[in-house]
Amino acid sequence: MSILFLAANTPRSQAYAQAMAGRGMEIDAAILFDRPGAGQPGKADLPSPPDIPTSVPLPVPGIPLMQSLVTLSRQIQQIEAESVNDPEILAAVRDSGADLVIYSGYGGQLVSPGLLALGAPFLHAHSGWLPDYRGSTTVYYSLLAGEGCGVSVIQLVAAIDQGPIVARRRYPAPPAGVDIDYFYDSAIRADLMADTVAAWIEDGRLAPIEALGTAADYYVVHPLLKHIALLGLDGGDAD
Repeated sequence: MSILFLAANTPRSQAYAQAMAGRGMEIDAAILFDRPGAGQPGKADLPSPPDIPTSVPLPVPGIPLMQSLVTLSRQIQQIEAESVNDPEILAAVRDSGADLVIYSGYGGQLVSPGLLALGAPFLHAHSGWLPDYRGSTTVYYSLLAGEGCGVSVIQLVAAIDQGPIVARRRYPAPPAGVDIDYFYDSAIRADLMADTVAAWIEDGRLAPIEALGTAADYYVVHPLLKHIALLGLDGGDAD
């Protein structure tokens, strides 16, 4: 049973790789895709996070993604591409023969039906408690509702955030002063993804869970609402 990590060159992929490496995990192969100079959503050069205790370890920007990948796998392929749906990526995923794909792509890109049809489940960590919080930037809507943060690991299907849910976990709101978009959000997604993959390595199966909820859809949070959510962190835990 082989595992492929399909990763865009982003801070979130750094978080995933660091979380898996921190657990001493090994995967069979990794595909790292990027096009130097392109400005895809999710790419960023980040400073070190503030020294503030959090419920999960924050990713370390100073550890290059490739440095973490070489601790995870002996087979790493780099592809120059701006989109996960580039034909070269499809061919590489097909040729890998993977039984499970860990996916960490650029923001706003949907995995094509062609990739999903290859047969291996694509796992994606969504930063929202599904089905209650589907769509974009749901971590802020959850904080505004006083519900802390949630992560759901799903198997991707063509419909957005509607695939089988294989793991869910609630996390406390981050402390004030901790960047949510690049650090805390990435950290909680990586934490549950790494645990989910470790469980798959242990028993070789995904076990979808029954998820009852309101099935609400959310769109990119307005800057004012985002500001209000961040102000709420100053008063303590929003969980």
